[in-house]
Amino acid sequence: MPTINQTNKPDEVKSSRPNQPVPSFLQEAENLYVWCVDDIPELKKAGIDEDQINNLPENIKACRDAQTLWKKKLKTPGEAQVQWNLQLPEARQLAAELLRSMRFAFRNNADLLARLKYITKGNGYANLIQKLNDLALLGGKYKQQLTAVGFDLGLFDTAIAKSKELAGLWAQTKNENARLDEVAVVRNKAFWTLHQQVSEIRAAGQYIFGHRKDRYVGYVSQYWKKKDKRKNNSAS
Repeated sequence: MPTINQTNKPDEVKSSRPNQPVPSFLQEAENLYVWCVDDIPELKKAGIDEDQINNLPENIKACRDAQTLWKKKLKTPGEAQVQWNLQLPEARQLAAELLRSMRFAFRNNADLLARLKYITKGNGYANLIQKLNDLALLGGKYKQQLTAVGFDLGLFDTAIAKSKELAGLWAQTKNENARLDEVAVVRNKAFWTLHQQVSEIRAAGQYIFGHRKDRYVGYVSQYWKKKDKRKNNSAS
């Protein structure tokens, strides 16, 4: 995992999502470094340590690497996720077929229809997994009624097996998503650590060069400048 070389470690490194597109922020950080290296003597007067500037390229690279890894993980689903996406439509179709047949077979039995209604209550993946198993167990107790309407009893074995398979895949998928979240946290921390460093240098530059527009402009975020301009234009 990429690491950040922190000259002044913040009291609390944020792990929330970046507040601007990471590629544009990284380019602005690159631009800031090129811009401010010639101003180091002046910036030191405003409390900026020279290492804060010298470490910028290293920290930019760490953030860029973290972003690349996050994008790669985001765009490359794990094997469990791939299998889940393949199995899910089949499972839904199977559950619908079981329910349709059992409702017909039990159409004259209010108690069994009520039990079907209870089993099919709720939505979501966990409910689907449980539904397949419960429908198969209930149907297995009333084989005669189902056989009488031409129902294939072998579908109950299929449903139980599918329920077990989906349960395992769902657990693996959640584990894969948790690993993706871990990568996202690393990326977010890299962003906010670099963001604090960039913000401090910008603030010092704007203070030192408040009366020199030719240097001041290099310490302003063009992303936020354009965003504020669009916001003001839409409000007027």
